[in-house]
Amino acid sequence: MINLIDCLTNQKQILESQGYKVVYISIYGSQNYNLDIYTDDYKSDIDMKAIIVPTLDDLIYNSKPISTVVDTEWGQCDLKDIRSYFQTLIKANPAYIETLFTDYYIVDKHFKKEFDEIFSLKDELVEKLSAQMIRAMYGMMCEKQKALCHPYPTIAHKIEKYGYDGKQLSHVIRLYVMMQDYYAHNKSMKEALIPSDAINMIMKAKLNQYSLEDAKYLMDLTIKQGKEFKEEILNNIDEKTIDYSVKDKFIKLSQDIIKNKIIEECRNYE
Repeated sequence: MINLIDCLTNQKQILESQGYKVVYISIYGSQNYNLDIYTDDYKSDIDMKAIIVPTLDDLIYNSKPISTVVDTEWGQCDLKDIRSYFQTLIKANPAYIETLFTDYYIVDKHFKKEFDEIFSLKDELVEKLSAQMIRAMYGMMCEKQKALCHPYPTIAHKIEKYGYDGKQLSHVIRLYVMMQDYYAHNKSMKEALIPSDAINMIMKAKLNQYSLEDAKYLMDLTIKQGKEFKEEILNNIDEKTIDYSVKDKFIKLSQDIIKNKIIEECRNYE
């Protein structure tokens, strides 16, 4: 059994040996949904997101915030400057919201206080951003639909063999089930990350076990249902009455982390 915390620890050490200050690193992807597979025929990647803090020089010289993806021993790691990370988070991007609810993460010990507060606010954040989040979830579904049969270099072999990439379809079905669980079945975001239904369908899609015709049909049907459900939910949300002050709390916490990092850096110069 793969120890995900060990993978995170090793990747954090690798990044810090390259000069990055990693304040938070977490698993992103199938392990969070209980949809990871480790067989002779299919091995799930272990993908991560790492939040890094700018140095004093980065701030003085107004360096562009880092946002890049690096290959790792286990999959890929998305490096994000904390300023960009929090801006993306408060736009309710589900790929980043997920990082607040995973069981697999490491917080740098110097920033435990700030992250304890971040975690205490995460449910309030997704509640307040429910309108933005369902739009973002549907938007992600549409991106996956476009990618279903597109021969991107990393999936060209699947397109050649099957005519489509089943992972794109599995993501769309998972996101639709997640929508249903969070918005209709009143599950918490933590609970909604793990699909309550359609597990067999998701796995069958992931392993490219549908015919091309059936995969296209399922994709179109799920996108149609997702759009109808999104519109139904949005019709019942009055965004003008929502108090978005929790977003300011998140930005303040990111500023506190940067400030504390700079204070620590200055002390080391002494």
